[in-house]
Amino acid sequence: MSLDDVQIPDLETTYSRFPNVDHSAINGRDFGISAIVTERQLQLDAVLHEISGLETIMDNVKNLHQQLVDKKEKIMQSMNLHKGLVSTLWRFPTEVLAQIFHYCLPEHVWEHEYHAWGRSYSLSSDPKRDAPMQLARVCRRWRDVVVDMPSLWCKLHLGSRRNSKQSAFCYDAWLKRSKGTPLSVTLLCYKNGETKLRSVIQPYISQISSLDVEFFDGANPGLLLKDIPALQELTIRSHNNDMPAVSQLSLRLPSTLHSFKLVGLDLTLKRLSSLGAIFAQLTKIEVAVHHPNALLRLLQLSPNLSSLTFSLGSGLLKRALEPFTHVKLHSLRITQAYASTLPNLLNALSLPNLRVLAVAHSLRAYPHEELKALLTRSNCPLESLTFDSGVTTDEQRAEYVALMPSLEIVVDHTYDDYLATMLDLS
Repeated sequence: MSLDDVQIPDLETTYSRFPNVDHSAINGRDFGISAIVTERQLQLDAVLHEISGLETIMDNVKNLHQQLVDKKEKIMQSMNLHKGLVSTLWRFPTEVLAQIFHYCLPEHVWEHEYHAWGRSYSLSSDPKRDAPMQLARVCRRWRDVVVDMPSLWCKLHLGSRRNSKQSAFCYDAWLKRSKGTPLSVTLLCYKNGETKLRSVIQPYISQISSLDVEFFDGANPGLLLKDIPALQELTIRSHNNDMPAVSQLSLRLPSTLHSFKLVGLDLTLKRLSSLGAIFAQLTKIEVAVHHPNALLRLLQLSPNLSSLTFSLGSGLLKRALEPFTHVKLHSLRITQAYASTLPNLLNALSLPNLRVLAVAHSLRAYPHEELKALLTRSNCPLESLTFDSGVTTDEQRAEYVALMPSLEIVVDHTYDDYLATMLDLS
């Protein structure tokens, strides 16, 4: 039977035009209507039989199609297997594969707001979707190599809103594969989620060397930051500018800590006095400071500091700052400052060991003369001076070269590229 064979029969009768509710023309007599109904029943039975036969054929076609699809996949698997046996990639030594796998890892564990000195990349909070897990699914050999590489499992991003037992199992399996390697852990912590996150990382607490914690909804950092004996780098990101527990950090942080970054919480003189004990051991700090007095105090509290990144608020000075010399600082990055505050700070500082200086796009009313005076006064071995585009003129940059002929001056257009990308997306 073809599609052309399917024709709708003529079903019109003398009675078709009568409404079903109007029986006046029939008046209780049959007039052969029963015979018509019988004929229609026979026609219906025949059509149903044809439909049933067609459905059987369709099921057979579907089964045949699925068998052919399965056959195709098996042929492709066999073909790919045998291609792999002669592939150069298949013959790579394990050490080479390991190096390639390292390039598959994201550079950063978390996506944050844009900064002028580099873009950030995201790492999923679902461990099943991250690079090592994906690599392990390619083939048996890759899985064996990946699972036996602790360095692929030393970064993890956990969120306290992921509450399933399966997630906890995945996190634990991930961290076990690190096999004692120092860990870099990122935590997203919401209020009342501190205990859950701590329970996940507790078996591996002595491995954590780098910790990045972002707190939401008034979450308390105390429990998460307690007793991490090998911690070297700590980043705290707060969405609440009044975090009382931050004043207790110095009581919980180990002597191994050398790098500290605070985002979303300005350092004031009061907070500095409560945190003062930790600064003496730090060599790298990234902070926002409300007042030039507070920044000067930070430098005084951090005699071993070699790298400082800061933004400076608009706090007014009642009198000039006392001169201060920091002999170990060799890298300084200014991300934001006000015309009313930065010149006074630069006039007070001497940095005889400064080698790297960078000035961001967001600097307001760039203090060219004060910076030249700082470099002259410090007589420092400055090697690199970086400005975001639009901060300085060609003439100003030429003056720095005149001061230090071997100085490398860089104009960073990264922020311009970022803006162009955002415009393309809008």
